[in-house]
Amino acid sequence: MKDSGLVFLKDFAELQVLGEDSREFLQGQISADMEKISEINSSLGCLCNVKGRVISSFYIIKNNSDDSFSLIGPKQTIKRTFEELSKYIPFYKSKMEVVDKSNLFGCKKETSEVLFGSIDFVMQNTINYQDLKLLHFLDKHFILIYASEDLSKTLKAISTNDPSEWTLDEINNRNVEIEENTSQLYLPHELHYHESGRIDFKKGCYTGQEIIARMQYRSKTLPVLYILESEKEVKRNMVITKRNSDKKIGNVVSSVKSGTGFIFLASISKNLEEKEVRIRELNLDLSIN
Repeated sequence: MKDSGLVFLKDFAELQVLGEDSREFLQGQISADMEKISEINSSLGCLCNVKGRVISSFYIIKNNSDDSFSLIGPKQTIKRTFEELSKYIPFYKSKMEVVDKSNLFGCKKETSEVLFGSIDFVMQNTINYQDLKLLHFLDKHFILIYASEDLSKTLKAISTNDPSEWTLDEINNRNVEIEENTSQLYLPHELHYHESGRIDFKKGCYTGQEIIARMQYRSKTLPVLYILESEKEVKRNMVITKRNSDKKIGNVVSSVKSGTGFIFLASISKNLEEKEVRIRELNLDLSIN
């Protein structure tokens, strides 16, 4: 199939939260400030456990109907989000539903201009266009399309199911989504969430907030995400050490095949004087620029 500039994000799902208390309910649980969410201002966000470790990550959008929001992210962790939030929603006039089928697409900027004309995201990150929403975050080459069910059928017919280019764009912008095998392993700072806007440090309390704030304001050195390359296959959660030591200093948090090798994100939790590291499982030495 000829590259159409569209990627069907088949492994994503949606958690709809509806009801008059929905904004208040989410405000007390997730990292984003729900008071800032509107139909033209969506947000990146995450759900953490009481120890501050990230259970799931998602986009947060305000739906067109009143008191209705959607959390959009990888399918398995969206289901975990539903399970976790189910503990608290009985205390609110709200309800939740997982939409297991994806209506989500990644769209290259040049393709979006052909399909929708020139789009200005300077004053807002969400554009409502007929039966879809267009979302843009960070400096990504791709925008996210949230489509109606009918329009999704049309877009699927011209889309690729290979998410490699989308994932590479995520890595180049240091944007890490939590997958099933990374849930509850990492603190937000290890995933660059304090820089990507997933954490709002000015909002009130939410699950894990105290630990996250303490790390933000009291830690002398915060973890750094490095973009690295390897000819060998690199997988999430592989352990990173100093070259001449078996002591863990970080992990691989995202990876994608690109050309004949792999491009990946390495979360390094300590300052490196020599900038030489090793991936323990591969016995692979790398230099950090």
